[in-house]
Amino acid sequence: MCWGGYVVRRNLVGRGGGEETRRVGQRIDAVRPTGLRAVEGDFRPSEITQESVEAALKNDQGSDARLVSFAVQEFTKKGDNYATLVVRVNVNFSNENGDSCTSYVVKCDPGRMKDLQELTYICFQKELVFYQQLSHEIQLQLQRADQTPLRVPRCFYSSFEKNREVIFLEDLSPKGFKMLDPNIGMDVPHMTLILEELARLHAASYLLKAKIPDLSKRYPVLNLDWLTYADNARCKTQGFFSSAMDSASILLHHVGGYDVAVAWLNENKLRAAELVENELRRGPTFDVLCHGDCWNNNVLFRYDDEGVPVEVMLLDLQMVRVASLATDLNFVLHTSLTGHTRKDNLTLFLSAYYERFTRVLAAGGGSVPFSLQDLTEEYRNHLVYGLIIGLLAVVFGLGVVGELDVSGSEAESEDKRKELLIRAMTEQPHIRDKLVILIDEMIENGIIT
Repeated sequence: MCWGGYVVRRNLVGRGGGEETRRVGQRIDAVRPTGLRAVEGDFRPSEITQESVEAALKNDQGSDARLVSFAVQEFTKKGDNYATLVVRVNVNFSNENGDSCTSYVVKCDPGRMKDLQELTYICFQKELVFYQQLSHEIQLQLQRADQTPLRVPRCFYSSFEKNREVIFLEDLSPKGFKMLDPNIGMDVPHMTLILEELARLHAASYLLKAKIPDLSKRYPVLNLDWLTYADNARCKTQGFFSSAMDSASILLHHVGGYDVAVAWLNENKLRAAELVENELRRGPTFDVLCHGDCWNNNVLFRYDDEGVPVEVMLLDLQMVRVASLATDLNFVLHTSLTGHTRKDNLTLFLSAYYERFTRVLAAGGGSVPFSLQDLTEEYRNHLVYGLIIGLLAVVFGLGVVGELDVSGSEAESEDKRKELLIRAMTEQPHIRDKLVILIDEMIENGIIT
């Protein structure tokens, strides 16, 4: 899912594929050196060239690795609404130890969604900057603090050359990493792992301030976001969030008993872009490098023999930004949990985050800039962001977003839209529960009045 790309999809970095993917070959006989075997097939993404595969292979396996053949396994199909094309590249190679094989997950073609091309290019560029530069800075801070590396896929090759935009990432599936079913919601062990890893990212970026006081000045692409990625970004963002709030209003009206919330949504949808802008305003105490798009489809887990999650990997760093760490916390806690799990364990979650954040800072020789109480207050100060993002998760979770643009008169279109939304919610009671608990939480905290 790329909230920044206004699209929803399942990220497949590290997934096993299986029946959800179809294997097709990439012809390389036209450019192969002597002895390189061609793999026949029809699927030929132009960004995935022999040169790019060889570069990734050598960065991964060493300079003596010789490409024998490669095949492309396609993950995306028309209607999936991926922000980029995502494929697995299966590679056969040889070196001094003999013949072997490996695989990479590759993201390419950020311009494939023509109506969102400006935004998807910015998202792609942000992820490139993360892997080419920011990741090295973050890992260096963790290394100096004697901490384990940040848990993100390794990047073996990337390019932003026009029509050759590509990112070759580590395929995590051979290590046993899997995606949790987004329909069931995370439990405490899964969410705790995510929060602790976010804390390590945030703390490392805080330590980095001693070297680079303002990352957004060093890397200007970090300043391009919901409202600034293009001249018409504010208008598009207003329409996008306003539509989600309007859909939530329709659903709540059908549920009944939420007149105050319906009125709040109908009033504030007119200033949706302003609300987002306010939430992303920076302040020195809590400013860190944020993931920006952390939710259950953008993380993978590894499990022990009893099925207990023991390790997490953060994926899709295409919305990285400098902002309050509370925006990341509100994002993940309001998209990836059932409401009861969030409410019943909020103190535990914030404590786990704070403990890991302070541990990394102390190990790196930094002073802790805020207390647990301060963190809790900052989290609550950004609950509006949690509400807005949570509403997006509800509306997109219904799975009817692509059907909402219906033809006919304005009245007919609105009636059809209401019918689609209500039917989808009726068929998915867990989505209804997620919405109701989210709204109850915001009323209880004085956000909706």
